Amino acid sequence: MSQRLQLFSDGGARGNPGPAAIAFVAQNERGQTIKTDTCYIGVHTNNQAEYEALLLALTYAMEQKAQEVTCYLDSELVGKQLNGQYAVKNAELQVLNQKVKAFKAKFKKISFINVSREHPQIKWADSLVNKTLDAKTSKSAHSKNSPITKDIIVQEVGAGSIFVHTSIRTSNLERSIDFYSRFFDMKVKRRLDFKRTGAKIVFLQDAQAKGSTLELTFYNSQTKFEQPEFEDRLFDHLAFEVQDIHRTISAMKKEKVTVTDEPFMLDADTILAFVEDPDGTPIELIEHKKNYS
Repeated sequence: MSQRLQLFSDGGARGNPGPAAIAFVAQNERGQTIKTDTCYIGVHTNNQAEYEALLLALTYAMEQKAQEVTCYLDSELVGKQLNGQYAVKNAELQVLNQKVKAFKAKFKKISFINVSREHPQIKWADSLVNKTLDAKTSKSAHSKNSPITKDIIVQEVGAGSIFVHTSIRTSNLERSIDFYSRFFDMKVKRRLDFKRTGAKIVFLQDAQAKGSTLELTFYNSQTKFEQPEFEDRLFDHLAFEVQDIHRTISAMKKEKVTVTDEPFMLDADTILAFVEDPDGTPIELIEHKKNYS
């Protein structure tokens, strides 16, 4: 039994919310790995999964009767919420936050430290999360309980449907056009001006017209432009495939674009990153390495 434990936890969801898994790596004071664990937790958000992973690790530490625990997390949000630097506004995260804080009474000392997602033990925990999700996906794909009748009905009703565009609001139409044109090579296809409602709409699409259309909407009468806290949003994010994600991120940083998640490997062939447009709309950047090899 080790008196001091180092806990490296990670949680992730494929979709936000989406199928989620959690994992942790526990080391003793000599840096020796003494325990790893992972499990599937159903549909959760990424932040919920981060909290659940930490709770799994702390439960193990309590069972081992550890006296001091140092918790390492790559989630800046969760780490700063636990250290009192960020407020916890989301109701579900408030419950999870209180559960973690309840563990303080179980140990003589507990601390929460943010580290990079590139930390070796965090990467190990992340790999366990992905293996668990891969196994769950594989199992689901081979399920024999496919809803055949429902599939037939959906095909009849939805046959021929095509997803054509996504609409987001903007506080500055020309600024948004410039942003999406410069960083994603989108071209203005059409402009509409609705005098009755005071709305101005611009449709943009990639130069090759292969992807979906983005609709930018501006209302002359709108004076308040605020994005809700991430956990309270109904709209999640836009997604753009790019040829060189690191070059794109570098160019964005030079223009002071907010980068919320630095590039990271989703799997062997896919790199992801997350940024925000000038109005705070989240954007996922995707680089499929096979496409450009």
